[in-house]
Amino acid sequence: IGDCRYLGSELPVDGVAPTVGPVTATTVNRWAGSFATKAPPESFFAISAVFHYLGPAFAVLLFARVDVLGVAWLRIASAALIFAAWRRPWRTFAALDRDGRRVLIAWGAVLAVMNCIFYSAIDRLPLGTVAAIEFLPVIALAAIGMRTGRNLAALAMAVAGVYLLTDVVLAGEPVGVALAAANAVLFALYIVLGAKVAERGAGAGIDALAASMLIAAVVVTPIGGWAVLPALTDPVAIAAGIGVGVSS
Repeated sequence: IGDCRYLGSELPVDGVAPTVGPVTATTVNRWAGSFATKAPPESFFAISAVFHYLGPAFAVLLFARVDVLGVAWLRIASAALIFAAWRRPWRTFAALDRDGRRVLIAWGAVLAVMNCIFYSAIDRLPLGTVAAIEFLPVIALAAIGMRTGRNLAALAMAVAGVYLLTDVVLAGEPVGVALAAANAVLFALYIVLGAKVAERGAGAGIDALAASMLIAAVVVTPIGGWAVLPALTDPVAIAAGIGVGVSS
């Protein structure tokens, strides 16, 4: 849910819908499509914001059982498997032209590296501090796109809100601050690439995110796959890792 905020609202329905109990994926898509059509744009950011940090909050608790990079692998791999079963994203990737595939591969690679760095940062710094640093480039992107006084007022409120809601602590963890700064840059790049994917039309929306998540799973495996091996015999850790992936 957290990853979906920068995509278009189109939720295509195609292929054979898998069934979970009495509810089919087609039914879920219709519910989601109805919400996407009627709900104001701000609602997507509000819901996404909750899950965007609910996942990392669970991840911090999981660090006691699994290495940081192992948690990043579980988060991406579990999401990739769910998306693969639901959306069959390889069809979207195959339908894109060369430029479209390049953008999608870049998006997936950024997603993988960004998550590894993000989890490494929140292992060293409070989540609120990392969140505040993460939004600095996002605020800069918003400032670049400002066109009216209303935009300026909204930006000022966002900056004040981030300051009031986060307990920023920068002392004593230079490595953590450096990781948080690197994550912030990657987060801004993630937003830009996500917008480019959505603007292309073909492959936009949930299917593009699903394809990028599969790419991210390939990229993150040599980085953090080894770190999750000791936890594969721990069903609680595996279940919690899947929970992080679903939330994020």
